[in-house]
Amino acid sequence: MNIETINETINSTKLISNDKKIKVVEGDMSVPDIKPDILSLVDVDNEVYITKEEVENGKVNIEGMMDVSIIYMSEEENGTFRNLNNVFNFYETFNVDGVTEDSIVDLKVFKGATECKVINGRKINIKSPITLNLKTMNNAECSVAKDIVDDRNVELKKDKVSMNMLCNCKCQDINLKENISLDEDCPPIGEILRANMKIVNEDFKISYNKILAKADAMIKIIYVADNENQTPQCFESTVPVMGFIEFEGIQENMDVKLNFNIESFMVHPIYQDLKSVSFAVESDIMVKACVYQKEEFEMISDIYRPDMDLHCTFEDIQVLQNVIHQNENIEMMQGLLIPDLQNIRILNIDATPNIITKNILDGKVALEGNIAFDVLFCNEVKRTLENKKMELPFQQVVKVEGLQSGMDADVNMNIVGIDYQKIDDSQIQIKISANVNVCVEKEETIRGIKGIEAEELSHVNMPSIVIYYVKPGDTLWNIAKKFRTTSGDIMEQNGLDSDHILPGQQLIIPRRMVRAKVELMS
Repeated sequence: MNIETINETINSTKLISNDKKIKVVEGDMSVPDIKPDILSLVDVDNEVYITKEEVENGKVNIEGMMDVSIIYMSEEENGTFRNLNNVFNFYETFNVDGVTEDSIVDLKVFKGATECKVINGRKINIKSPITLNLKTMNNAECSVAKDIVDDRNVELKKDKVSMNMLCNCKCQDINLKENISLDEDCPPIGEILRANMKIVNEDFKISYNKILAKADAMIKIIYVADNENQTPQCFESTVPVMGFIEFEGIQENMDVKLNFNIESFMVHPIYQDLKSVSFAVESDIMVKACVYQKEEFEMISDIYRPDMDLHCTFEDIQVLQNVIHQNENIEMMQGLLIPDLQNIRILNIDATPNIITKNILDGKVALEGNIAFDVLFCNEVKRTLENKKMELPFQQVVKVEGLQSGMDADVNMNIVGIDYQKIDDSQIQIKISANVNVCVEKEETIRGIKGIEAEELSHVNMPSIVIYYVKPGDTLWNIAKKFRTTSGDIMEQNGLDSDHILPGQQLIIPRRMVRAKVELMS
């Protein structure tokens, strides 16, 4: 006969794949007819934008573009600085067994160093690697047995389970349009040489079935001044980014992970009376919100009856849970050697961190790596624009509550601010503000009881008394199950106040009156 169970439905997220591909984007850039020939390259920069993620049965298609910006010195008589800009589209397909249109996709993109080769004065070859990290997951509802309908003579062992599991992910497009004015002491814009945007200070607020996703967009332009000297200038501004994401049933105690993805970014000067003291910014940003909920439930982990044989069928449920999701702000100091500082004016400093090793300890993670610096400066004596690239090692310890040695943590570092001050004529000290994101996701298997079938005993041979010596690994439950009695009877017989037992401990196992069905009917 079957024993009827009382079940509870839970959400579960199963990890399907965790793949990585390196895509090399390569192509040529030509100088437009309206611009002069290239004398020398000053600086090369690129930004990678993912424009489309398409999920089909068995595959994930990625579309994106690499926006390359080059500052060069022209062959004109006065040697002016000019800009070249070009977009290279790329496509990549991940073949993933088990992925469907309803799957959850988590894509992270990392750009590599750009190789730039001048073919002639009118053409440049560009080559740059892009790393695509793709994680795919499926959501499903699963049923676990938490009790039985008729519990007479049945011994149940229940486990309390608490997990932080992914509910769902939803996306929202944000269109940013902003006109930004230069400071009063800034010269007007002649030609924009380079423009960048970075999303920092991500945050959220939950209210009325909505997620308010907010952040700051740091916008920086390097331009040639529209004046007699045509001096290079740098200007930076910050504008807020906000968007509402509809999420039915969301509660304030749920955890939210945000990912802001810049899909496009354009900047152009605004002219008034033939002068430009402001510029327009337009950007398409997709924000993805993944919501995690703590699930707490009871489930039957073991069951037996002293007077019957029970045969259980089990079902393994794969669950991906978010154990740790923490952001920590840190500061680092670095000294850079730059000769002839008294004759140069620093326009911009970019820093890109590269984590090489991470050592997971209890309550903290120790990071080692290097930071690639790109310093763009103007030599006031030579009237040239130059850049200096260098890599410096760093070591940093970040405190992470709940982190334990042996955990597999995903650690990312993002630079959110750079300040510097001159120390002497050949050295500057840089203060780097960074955000370190630590995420620990753990895939676990929950073994739930799917069905229980009871079978009558044909015979039982129980001694009148059993003296048992506890072995390492024994539990009161397992001993009671073995000798077809109950934990409560053993505790009462031995005067125990709890089910805590020790190896070598002597226990008297009480005899229970267990008879076969035939004997009960006679």
